[in-house]
Amino acid sequence: MTPLAGVLALLACLNVLLGARLATLSLGGEASSSGRAAWEAPVPRTIATVVGRQPLERYAEILAHPVFQKSREPFVPPPPAPPAPMPVVAPPPAAADPGLLVGGVMINGGTSKAYLQSRGGAGAGSWINENETFQGWRVTSIDASGVRIEQEGRAIELQLYPRN
Repeated sequence: MTPLAGVLALLACLNVLLGARLATLSLGGEASSSGRAAWEAPVPRTIATVVGRQPLERYAEILAHPVFQKSREPFVPPPPAPPAPMPVVAPPPAAADPGLLVGGVMINGGTSKAYLQSRGGAGAGSWINENETFQGWRVTSIDASGVRIEQEGRAIELQLYPRN
């Protein structure tokens, strides 16, 4: 006999022994010696054993708040409100160039007039008295050096001659 045949025969014998043992266990051959204790759940068989229980109304508070509901969380006060934002004061509008030029000033007694013209215009202008308007700008004062004009709260000084 070859060594391989001997190993196979040994494995076959071992397989037969294990099969026999499994068959005896499954047929209950050793069931009485397993040492298992019989246990039964304590289910009440009669109404007499239920008498000692509390009425369901006693658990109303618990039943009103189920275990996994958001209302069961402990109270956490809300965070304090952020401080009120500071009121933003709009900066005064920048004095934009109105596109006007002073062509001349005439002061005679109590009468003051200024010749105003548009920068983009071809020399067309007008003689304007104080408190009159020219292209939406109101002339507030006229003196020998220039004119002061206002529009929507903005005031601009137009000079007759450039300052040194």
